[in-house]
This record gives sequence, C-alpha cells and structure tokens, in this order.
Amino acid sequence: MGKNELLAISVLHGAATLLLLLLYLLLFRSCRERFFRYWLIGWTLGFLAAASPLLPGHWSSQVLQSLSVELAFGSALFFLAAIFQYIGKERPLHYLWPVGALLVIVVALGLSGIRGMAWLGGAAWAIEAGLYLAAGWLLWRAVGRTRGYGAALLAGALILRGLHTMDRPGWAALPEMQFRLAIDALLAIACGVGIATMVLESARARTDELNIKLNRLTRMTAAAVVTTRVEELLELVLAHVVESLDLSHGVIRLVEGEGAAAQLVQRAALGAQPELLSKQQQLLAASEPWVQALFDQESSFIAFSEATDSKLKQWMKDERLAAVIVIRKPAQGSPLGLMGVGITHSRSLHPDEVNFLINSGNLLGLTIQNIWHFEKMATAERQWAATFDHIADPILVHDSQYRLQHANRAVKQRLGTKAENIVGQPLRELLRRGEARWNHCPYCEGAAGTAEAPDPTFFGYLLATTSSFEDPADGRKGTIHVLRDITERKRAEEKYRNLFENVQEGVFISTPEGRFIEINDAFCQMLGYASRDELLQVDISSALFVNPADRERLKKLLREHGAVNAFEFQMRRRNGDTITVLESSVAYRNSTGEVVAYEGFVLDITERKQADIELRRRNRELLLLNAIGTTLSQSLALDDLLARMLRQVNELFGLDLGVVFLVNETQAMVERRASLGSRAEAPAQFPAKLVAAEVLRHLGQRHTTVLAPQAFAAIDYFRQLDELEDLKFSRLVLLWSKDRILGALIVGSRMPREFSPAEVNLLAAIGNQVATTVEKTSLHEKTRCAFEDLRLTQEQLVQSEKMVALGQLISGVAHELNNPLTAILGYSQLLTTIPAVNPQVADFSSKITKQAHRTQRIVQNLLSFARQHKPERSPVQLHEVLEDTLFLREYDWKRNNIAIHREFDARLPCVTGDCHQLQQVFLNILNNAFDAVKNCEADRSIWIRTEARDGRVIVEIEDSGPGAREPRRVFDPFYTTKGIGEGTGLGLSICYGIVKEHGGEISTRNTISRGACFTVVLPVSLPAASGEWVHAPLKAAARDAGCVLLVDDEEAVIEVEREILRERGHLVHSAADGSQALEILGRSPVDAVVISFKPGRFGGDALYDWIAENRPGLAARVIFTLSDGQGEAARLQMAGSGGSALHKPFRAEEFLQVVEQALARKIYLEERDLEAFRT
Repeated sequence: MGKNELLAISVLHGAATLLLLLLYLLLFRSCRERFFRYWLIGWTLGFLAAASPLLPGHWSSQVLQSLSVELAFGSALFFLAAIFQYIGKERPLHYLWPVGALLVIVVALGLSGIRGMAWLGGAAWAIEAGLYLAAGWLLWRAVGRTRGYGAALLAGALILRGLHTMDRPGWAALPEMQFRLAIDALLAIACGVGIATMVLESARARTDELNIKLNRLTRMTAAAVVTTRVEELLELVLAHVVESLDLSHGVIRLVEGEGAAAQLVQRAALGAQPELLSKQQQLLAASEPWVQALFDQESSFIAFSEATDSKLKQWMKDERLAAVIVIRKPAQGSPLGLMGVGITHSRSLHPDEVNFLINSGNLLGLTIQNIWHFEKMATAERQWAATFDHIADPILVHDSQYRLQHANRAVKQRLGTKAENIVGQPLRELLRRGEARWNHCPYCEGAAGTAEAPDPTFFGYLLATTSSFEDPADGRKGTIHVLRDITERKRAEEKYRNLFENVQEGVFISTPEGRFIEINDAFCQMLGYASRDELLQVDISSALFVNPADRERLKKLLREHGAVNAFEFQMRRRNGDTITVLESSVAYRNSTGEVVAYEGFVLDITERKQADIELRRRNRELLLLNAIGTTLSQSLALDDLLARMLRQVNELFGLDLGVVFLVNETQAMVERRASLGSRAEAPAQFPAKLVAAEVLRHLGQRHTTVLAPQAFAAIDYFRQLDELEDLKFSRLVLLWSKDRILGALIVGSRMPREFSPAEVNLLAAIGNQVATTVEKTSLHEKTRCAFEDLRLTQEQLVQSEKMVALGQLISGVAHELNNPLTAILGYSQLLTTIPAVNPQVADFSSKITKQAHRTQRIVQNLLSFARQHKPERSPVQLHEVLEDTLFLREYDWKRNNIAIHREFDARLPCVTGDCHQLQQVFLNILNNAFDAVKNCEADRSIWIRTEARDGRVIVEIEDSGPGAREPRRVFDPFYTTKGIGEGTGLGLSICYGIVKEHGGEISTRNTISRGACFTVVLPVSLPAASGEWVHAPLKAAARDAGCVLLVDDEEAVIEVEREILRERGHLVHSAADGSQALEILGRSPVDAVVISFKPGRFGGDALYDWIAENRPGLAARVIFTLSDGQGEAARLQMAGSGGSALHKPFRAEEFLQVVEQALARKIYLEERDLEAFRT
C-alpha cells in the first residue's frame, strides 16, 4: 500500500474526527454532564491519534507509531469511563483510573523497542480492543432503559470496533490494510455519531420531561388560582419543583411591606431539617444591600458556585441552598420574592433544570399576580355592583325576549317596587305607555329616551344610551339602557338658548374652513346683515376679516392653545365700514384631536377704542399739565419756574419758541422774564422792557385768553418778534387774574401747523396755571415780607415780655432785700449811738452802714430800671442817670477789665424828660459799646463826655472797638450785626424814637483813632417845681414820749424799729399782721402807727382803711414803710389824710424823724383844739 493512500486515509479520518469534535464542543454548551466530558476528552485523544501520521517528517516513524498507539489507548480508556458514568456505575471509576495508568505504562514499554518487551506492543492492541468491547457490552445492557437509537448505535459501533481492532498488529502484512484502516475510521466515526445522537436524544427526553412537569405545574397553579390561598399555592409549587428535579429541600420567601420596612418573610418550606426551618423562619430585611443587588441583577437565577457577594454566599450556605431564583412580576419585572432550592448529593443542575427553575419562578410570579388580580377582580365586581346600584340615572338590562334581567336602585325607586318583583318581567308590563306607541321596549323602538318629551314612566327628560351585549357563558344576547336624566341640562339649554338669542354681544359657532354654523341676531346687527341666512353664506376669512392674516393667527392660537381671550382685530361690515372687535373663543376637537369647530363671542369695541385713544391723549395732556403745574408749584425763583414751564410746553405741543412777558404795573412796563428757543440775535434787538401803554390798551379790549396772530398784529413789538424768529405759526396767551392782565405767553413754531380745539383749551389752562403761579409768587413775596415783619415784632414782644418778667422778678427780689437792709442800717446806726462803743467797732459800724447804703442804691437802681413807668416829663440831671446806668453793669466792667472814662461837665444843666426812658437809651448804647470792646485784646475803654452848648446838653459815648459796619443803618429797625439769638436789631431803633420824642437828636460815627461814637443831643429844661412827693420840713422832736404801734411781718425790721424808738423813750407795741394790730388798737391808746404797706385781707392797706373809718384822727399819724414799687398805691391810699411814707431801707434818723413828726402833729392838733376851745 502506498504512502499516499495511507496519508489520504489519515487526512479523511482526522477531518471527520475534527468535525465531530467541533460538534461536541457546541453540544457541551447545553450538556455539561460528566459522562460527556469524559467522552469529549477521549474523542480529543482519538483525534490526535488519527492526526499523528500528519506530523512533520523530522519525527521518526517509531515515535509516531508509539504516540499514535498511546493516544488511541487513552481514547478507548476515556470512552469506557464515559460509559460507566452514563449508566450510573460510578464506583468502578475509582479503579479504572489506576488500572488505566498501569496499562498505559505497559503499552509504552511494549512500543519502546526494548528487547523482550516487543510482545507487549501486540498486547496493547488487544487491551484497546478489550476496552472497546467492554464499553460496548456495558452500554448494550443499558439500552433497554433508554429511549431512542443513539445508545444502541453507540454500543454496536463500540463492539464492532473492538472486534475489528483485535488483530491490529497484523494489518501491516495484509494486502487489504487500506481497507481495514478505512473500516476502522468508519467505525470510529460511527461511535462519534452514536454519542452525538445519544446526547441529543437525552437532552430532548429531559426537555420533554421537564416540559411535561412544567405543564403539569402550570395546570396545577391555574386550577389553584381561584380555589386556593397563596400559602397553599406556594407549597404546591414548591413540592412539585422539588419532586421534579429530585431536590432535597426548598423555601419560598415573599416581600412584605414597602420601602425601608420591607421584609422577606418565609411563606413556604419543604424537606428542610428542623434546625434549618428555624433559621428560615427568621425575617430577612429586603433593604439589605446584597438583597437589593440580587433583585437588581438581570438574571433571575444564581447558583451557589456563581455567587460573588460574600453575604449572599453566607446566607445560601446557612440555608444550604444550591441555587436561588428571583420571583418577579411578569410584565414590570419588579421582584416579589425569592425561591431557594437545595441538593443533598453532589451534582450540578442541568441547564434544562435551570430553565425549569427560572420558568417555575416566572410561573409562580404570574400565578401570585393572577391571584392578586382575581382578588382585585372580586373586589371590583363588588364595587361595580355597588356603583351600579348607586348610579343616580336609571339603568335597565333586558334579554332578547325583552324581559328585565337587571335594574339599579334608581329604577326600583322610581317604579316603587322591590328587585324580586320586577326581575324577569316583560318591559311592557313594567313601563307606562305615553303618547308614542311601542310594542316591546320603548327605548329600543325610539318611543322614549329621546329627551324630546318627559318620560312617561320615570318622568323628567331622559336621554337613553343603548348598548347590546352577548353573554360569553351561554351566548345569549341582551340590551343595556342607561337613562340619563338631563332635565337640569334641558333647563340650562333653554336658558343658554335664551341667553344666546338675547345677549348683546355677537355669539357664533364656525368651522375651521371659514363658515358659520350658528350665530345670534346681535352678531348680524353688529356686521350689518339683514338675516342669519345671509351671514351664514359668507366666507369669514375673505368677507369679514380686514386683514386675513389675523384669521390665520387666530386659528393658530386656537389650534395650539385651545382657547383665546380678548383677541383684538378689525372686521368689515356689510356696507364696508371697519369696526374693531374683541373675540374670545374656544376650539372643539374630535376623538382624533382634530379641530372641528370654533365657538365664542365677539364684542364691538370701536367706540371704546376711540374713547381709549382720546382718553390716552387726554391723560398725556393731563400728565404734562400736571407736570407743568408741579413745576410751577415748586419753591424756586419765578424766572426758573417760567423757564422750566416753557421747556415742558414746547415738548407738549412740539413748538420751537416760548416767551413769557410780565406786566410791571408800578413802572407801566412789560418785562420779558423768560424765553426758550429764541435765536441768538433776538434778545439783543428786543430789550427786556418796553412801554406797555399801547400793549395794555390793545390786550385789554376783549377778555380773551388765546389770541391768533391777527389779534396782536397791530403791536409792532410782537409783529417784529414773529418776523425775526421766522415763525410760521404763533399764539399769544394772556395771563389773566380776574379782570387784571398779569402778562402774556407767546408760543410759536417755525413750521406750519394748527391747534385743535382741545389743544387751544389746554394752552388756555396752562396760561391760567402760569397766571396763578405769578400771582401766587407775588402774594408769597408780600406774605414773606409781612411774615418777616411779624416775626421781628414777635421777637420784640417776646423781649418786652422778658423785660416785664424781669421787672417783676427784680421787684420781688428788692422787696426781700429791703427788709434785711432796713435792719442792717438800723442796727449799724444804733451801734454808733452807744457812748462806750469801741472806736474800732464804731469804724466797723460805719463801714457796715456805707455798704448797706451801697446795696440800697443797687436795689433802687434795679427797681428804677425794671419798673414800668408812665412817661413823665420832669427836670432830669443826666449825670445821675449816667451814673445809675453805669452802676447797673458795674460787675461786667470789672470782670472784663473795661475802663470807664468820665469827662463830665460840672455845670451841666438839667433836661426835661423821663429819667427811665433816658436811662434805657444810655443802657442800650453802653450795651453795644460793651459788646464792641469785650473781645478786644489791647485797649478796652469807654469814654463818656457831657457838655452844655447853645441851650443843649450833649452826651457822647465812645468805645475802643472796631467801629460800626454801616453807621447809616444802625438805627434801622431789625438791623443787627450780631449772631442769631444775640440781638433783635430793635434796641437802637427804640433809642432813636425815645430821643426824637424828647426833642433831641441821636447819631453815630466811626472815629479815626477809636471805634464808634454815639452822640445824644437834648434841649436844656427851664426851672420848674419838682413833681416829687416831698414832705414839709419836720418840726422839732416832741418833748414828751408817745405810744407807737409797729406792724410788719419781718421780725428783724420790727426789732430795729423798736430799738430806735426806745432809745428816744417812746412806748412801743408790735404786731406781725393786721389782726394782731386791731387787738392792740382795741385795748391800748396809740399815738402813731408804722405799717409795712402790703395789700391783702390783713395787710397794711386793709388796716389803714379800718383806722380811717374807725379812728380818723389817727389816720394822719399813719406812716407806711415801702419795700418795693408801692409808692403810688400808698399815695392813693392816704390821699387827703396827711399820712407819711418811708421807703425801705431807711436810716435810723430818717425813721425817727418821720415818727416824731407824726407825734408832733398830734401835739399841734391838741394845742389848736385847746386854743379854739378857749376862744
């Protein structure tokens, strides 16, 4: 046999073997059983043995032959192991592998070429043949337990190959060697085909079996859906799964609860040990991360060996689970729970079994969902029955024989019967017959239920909705009538129809193509059509819309939004007029969403639109007029207000020029006060003022506000103004204030234009505002001046009130000071009368008396200054007035180191005047001098000079200050250079008036070397009798002592008066008030009374009145002591009585002299009376 033929046979054998190997690899994906794995290994070795002759030539034939035999022997060995595994004889496998290894060694030794071992090479083929025969015989014995032909084919092929291989060592010598090799290859291919067939038949049988079991499970669950509870169903399914797959145990957990509170609860368990059951009954949180990961994974099946999560694997290990199946809802895929299964013996689940488990889980999920659906259906059926019964509209269900099958509560209530009384009865016996005729059912035959007339049976307007049905159980047909009560809707439709016909707005229903379906009469009248039929024939877009684009835009809005509100556009009336309307409408759509109609109403707003335009124009004018009024009401200068007003007027009317002229009535002139828009040369050629006589005459002829150019063309000034400004349009607005012209406003434009009547009225209103502002400004200026005068007068009044208050205060203080001064003077003088007094004490007493007199003078000056006097003209020595005035501010002179220089004329005559008013004049001048020099750093001096010249007395007061700023104005009222609160500007003005009243002159000037110098010139007075209250010379003191009553509320004064009188030997009584004095007068004879004059119930005036009435002889010997400005009151009190008055503080000798004079008067009267008696 040639080498090429052997190579060809080897190639064919190897190719066939390779193809079957590839087929096995494909089958291995679905059949991973252990016997098939052994067969796959053996077939791979056989393929290598068949392909060994094809190895490269550098291999020796001996090596190739040895390798081929070893591979073939190994292949047969694994084929035998596959058969053992297939028929379930796993125990011999434990011995097969050691024996096989030994045989491989023996074969290797036989093929090694070692002497003495050659016989082992022939034995190798015999052993191989024995392996094939054993495998075929074992499989043939198991053929009866299997279905199909694969096992028989494989068993036969193995036996034939074993028999064929027994003489393999002698093939090389046979001439038919090529044939024998081909037969061997063919038998090998037959073995391969047999195993493939057997695997396919096994898989098919397993699949059929599992399908049968799954179908059985499906029928079981389908039958249990309606009749069993969930727990029973779960136990049934779990038992079937465990039994079908020959599993050891199983458990099912379902999710109960929602969210974080969800738990996996055991609902069924089978085949587990007691300790395992206790573990399975424990709750498992569905929110555990590994549980969520298990639920979220795509595959519903996971084996213990494939679990990657450590917690999942630990849980499966604790519960001895070989696999876990996720139970999900069929459509949504959301998890319902877990099903776990366990296997006791060591085997893996076949893919078909895995699919069976997955399908079982899906079926279980579907079944659980169906149970829940059935429960929901049952609940829905109950709810439907309740809903059916609670529907307010009557519902009838009858069969094809027109017998009532069902009726809701509304039917029964309206018929007034019970359910058992009407079900099964013919409708013609239950329903009333109306005017329309019918045979079996009025609603089927259209005799009722059309809502055209009230229903004869159920009353009201009923609209019947009829539906036919066929009972799926028995195929019987029936009819359902739903009688909808539309009585209220019928009434509403009637109201709507009335509203539709009577509403004033246009109401319409139209199609998208542009035709009206329904319109009301108001719409016809709005568009000017005589009838509805005429308008129904009109094309909306072309005939009614002025702008067809508005129609398209309206349709687009309705199409996109479904409704429009207040859509404004213009429509064309039948006569061609245009009106503006507002449309509010909605779009109606069919079931496919297509717009089929428009419905809405149209409002004619043409008049309102025109009114709005006019109102906006008026509002704009009013706003600008208000702005002008606001501008004119601002507190600015009049010229600024007028300039702003002109700018706003030009902006309002679109003008180029504005000029305001105001009348100056005082000067009979017209002044140009403001202008805007004038050319540069105009102000230069037209002066600011012109004689206004001609203007006033022309303008006052007629009481008109706005004048056209023809009205003032005769006035050259205005005519030339128009020509110079090149005005093509102008108007003159007179500014009237009642019947008086305040001025004029001229406005103009360099472009031709005209004013409407409304603009003329607006211009007149602006003129009135300007006139009001001008008059208001004038009144404001007058008011301001009057207010300023009033303010200054108020300040003067306040100052005067302050002076009055100061006078009252000083008067009170003087009263309080005079009493202790009286005591001090009296006691100091009494000290000097003591014969043995120490010279030093006498000196001290003299000094006390001197200082007391000084204090008395201060008090008297204060009283004299503060006391309100009526002007009394009398001879006045100006030196005394000046000294008293200087003495008032002696403290200020000393404190500020101001030197007073007196240059008095010793022979200065008296002047006639009021000493108090003159003192006020000099005090004001000295106050100004003090203010001028107090801040000087160097010389602070005031010079006072007096002299008599030419029958006049001249007094000059000069200071060393900076001088007066405006000497000519210092006597003007309210003129002052002092700060706020330091002066009113009235002092020197008052001084000026006082001096003028005295017939004199007052002036001021600034000296070169010093400051200001004030000069007062007064006329010299003629000698005249004194107007003072002067007592006659006192007589000599009485030689006999008298009894004197002292009345005073000051104890110190009474004590000093008592001591003075006791020193002269007089008897003294004292009283603190009038009541005590009356007691003394009632019990003791009194020669004279000294009373402190004080008004009141028990005061000195009341006591004097009692004495004058009850002891008139004593009234002439009453002496009043006065402590303040009470001299006038005391004089009036004692008028005609001869009494005396003595001002506190007084000297002791003055007091003693007045008292003794009163006692002497008593002696004189007694002597006169005795002489008269003698005569």
